[in-house]
Amino acid sequence: MRLALAAAALAAVLASAGCGGHAKASQRVLVIAVNAPFSQQSSLGESIARGVQLAAAQVENGGGIPVAGTTYTFRVKRYDNGLSARTAAANVRHAIDDGAVAIVDEGTGIDASWQSAERAGVPVAIVHQGAASLVDPQKRPNVFRIVPTDHGIAFRFAEYLSHKHLKLALIHDDSEYGRGGSAALDQAFSYDPKGIAARIGVSAAATDLAAPVLRARKAGATGIIVWGRPGTIAGVVRAARRTGWEVPIYAPPDAADPLVRQELSDHPEWLDGLTFADGRLTAEVGPGPYYNYESTYETAFGADLVGVKTSAGRNVIALPEYSMYASDFVNVLVAAITRAGGPDDGQKVIQALNQVSVHGANGDERGFNEANHEGVVDDDVYFAVFHDMTYRPVKDDPLSSTLPTLRQVQ
Repeated sequence: MRLALAAAALAAVLASAGCGGHAKASQRVLVIAVNAPFSQQSSLGESIARGVQLAAAQVENGGGIPVAGTTYTFRVKRYDNGLSARTAAANVRHAIDDGAVAIVDEGTGIDASWQSAERAGVPVAIVHQGAASLVDPQKRPNVFRIVPTDHGIAFRFAEYLSHKHLKLALIHDDSEYGRGGSAALDQAFSYDPKGIAARIGVSAAATDLAAPVLRARKAGATGIIVWGRPGTIAGVVRAARRTGWEVPIYAPPDAADPLVRQELSDHPEWLDGLTFADGRLTAEVGPGPYYNYESTYETAFGADLVGVKTSAGRNVIALPEYSMYASDFVNVLVAAITRAGGPDDGQKVIQALNQVSVHGANGDERGFNEANHEGVVDDDVYFAVFHDMTYRPVKDDPLSSTLPTLRQVQ
């Protein structure tokens, strides 16, 4: 009942922020577009959208953004990219036509969409994909990112695995996410080409990855890094474990997507030992700010259930990572609109985004400058390992060993 009332309260707040309410003469409602997958990898899209909604509601609860006699609030509009670059680019054009002052984007299709947003003076914030080519402050001044980069993750893998003396098979799928990760891994492991047993590309639509995993085994691999969508990660784990191959497997942040655990729920023991890299969710100040954000999120939306249980029968919940990044960007945007003297000159807002910073949901500083449009530093990448459908920081990495294990059961 408490969650239902909280959800109703949030809905009322969002409605007063422009979802059906009537703005007063001194008020204006600004559109923030969310360009993300809602029909595919829907848990990711929902997390991003809810982070934007939560920040928008907090702006409304705080009285809006007062600038030069006008108070601004936000209306959040969703656009489903279906993980299609063409659809994502079309969505950006539609969002511009709909008057969006900013686009919070999963990252698919940025190469085809950033220019139309730049011409319209609309900032784009990437909160999922980390390919280095997507963000360039000089060439793409309106594109920002709050999420760990592929570069940071790949080089942390190279550092972490150098002491394990593994012969690695690098498997990636042909999604934008997989291709970006593959390029970063090639660069990170270029110092030791003899340490790579095989580089193997697979289709993101493949349902049976037995053949490429067998190829990795025949190449003499003693470890696998698989970089791709959740289905690819789960498929590699399944193909290896089904044959009894207990090779260590490593993956990028999408290993924590609920789909991976759902795909392996019939053999939960196969997931045990899967290690993935991600941005740490707690800051140097401790876990307090993160837990405050998680509590606010769950009060508004309820816990995000993964759809699996632990061996003790407890429901597993997903951590609101991408929600947190999306929420952080909205708060940086609020500071930029205030500094720019309002939202009407988009180029001024883009310039202001280079000059402001805020405290992020987990206590970290979030902000950008003219030379750096990355909101998460590479040093903040940690490693976690799965056990019993939840994960915890590894103990054999200096940063990871200092981090707490966050609550993941209900």
